[in-house]
Amino acid sequence: MSGRAGLIKPLVVIGLVLGAVGSLTAWFLSFEGYLPGDSMVRTWATAKDRPSDDKPNRNWVVGDVAVRSRFDAVTGFGIADGQNGKKLWEFVPPGRSQICGSAPRADEGVLLVAYGTESNATASGGTGAPGKATDKGCSTVRAFDVKDGRELWSVPRAVSDGRFPGDGFLEAGHGLALVRHERTEQEVRRPGGNRALRAFDLRTGKARWTAAVPGTCGVWDTLVGKDQVHAVLACGGEDADDPVSADGGDVELTAAAFDRGTGALKWNVPLDARRPVSTDSTVAIESADPLVLRVVRSSNGNSGEETGAFIAFGQDGRPGPGVELSGDYGQIDRAEVVGERMYALAWTYHKGRHYRLVAFDLKTGEEVWNEELDEPAAGLAVRGDRVSVLCEWSTQASAITELLVFDAGDGEELDERHFRDEAPSGHFFEHDGRIIVTGAAGGHAFTAFERW
Repeated sequence: MSGRAGLIKPLVVIGLVLGAVGSLTAWFLSFEGYLPGDSMVRTWATAKDRPSDDKPNRNWVVGDVAVRSRFDAVTGFGIADGQNGKKLWEFVPPGRSQICGSAPRADEGVLLVAYGTESNATASGGTGAPGKATDKGCSTVRAFDVKDGRELWSVPRAVSDGRFPGDGFLEAGHGLALVRHERTEQEVRRPGGNRALRAFDLRTGKARWTAAVPGTCGVWDTLVGKDQVHAVLACGGEDADDPVSADGGDVELTAAAFDRGTGALKWNVPLDARRPVSTDSTVAIESADPLVLRVVRSSNGNSGEETGAFIAFGQDGRPGPGVELSGDYGQIDRAEVVGERMYALAWTYHKGRHYRLVAFDLKTGEEVWNEELDEPAAGLAVRGDRVSVLCEWSTQASAITELLVFDAGDGEELDERHFRDEAPSGHFFEHDGRIIVTGAAGGHAFTAFERW
């Protein structure tokens, strides 16, 4: 008996050691994406981009086509089974003109692109000649079929100087194409904002209406909803372009809605009933159904901290309680709106950023659920009843390491996957069970991964 007892003890020790080694091996294989059932593997990637002189790219997915918009070209890549990111078509603007805008929310398979030639004075930092008509600037809008790049229609865009506009002057959705025009030399002498909003049929380019923008308002941003066209306006004084009007009154940002069929103004309300939101603030439309605006009153660029709120509006223009950008949950970084819920990535700082995934009820402004994440979050997408989050090893990382999937209803974790191959830290889309990640200029425009 004593001999057997003497053998049992070392066998137990060996078993424990082997178990520990096995557990560590399994953990390592899972973490590195080499364990079946826990992994994400790369299936294809588009050819690497040419450098773009630090000019930003815009990348998104429409149906079975991934679209990349750069200053020098717009390209469509096939992402259906068997296409594996193959280039399907490319539009290069003529001559020395550049792509100066595109509508990322392409609807019904139609893509809007604007291009033109920026004047030398404004391109080099000059002010140009405000109010003077010019043949330069972002003056042409074209619509393309996303599937094959075929041109559908083209319209001129009114410009008042040679400057390229910022984002948001093109939108597409629910059968409408929206184009924000600058005022002509004659119009600039009359009171009001410097931009007119026109709607065209998305498939044919036929003019539908010009929005009835109030005379002292200018259009800053737009988005097409199912029942209304929503806009952020700058209103007040004699000229909504000036932060302070000629009579000393401040210009404030407002939320407005136009009739989808006629362009008639349905309502125009202040963003804040207590104090005006000035043009120094940053306002972005996060969602059209319902209308949700992200209002940033102040921002600390060094720390990333922002002061403001997400504000949801009813169909009659009545604002809801709102969700603060910063609260007990931390500082909201990214957000996605689906119906009456908003899902947000929020962070707090303690020896690095620590993230949470939070769901809010937009009707009440209250939290529905709150889940702590083990790794810093880099991307967020909501599809159906699931919320997907891409995570990095650290906030200084340049590659994605992990995919987490949560139940949108209660926040329960449903899946956890680790990337075997390097994934760029960019926006991502879900398509037929794959994760398609966008890349920066000079890298792969799109990279697809699938579960393994």
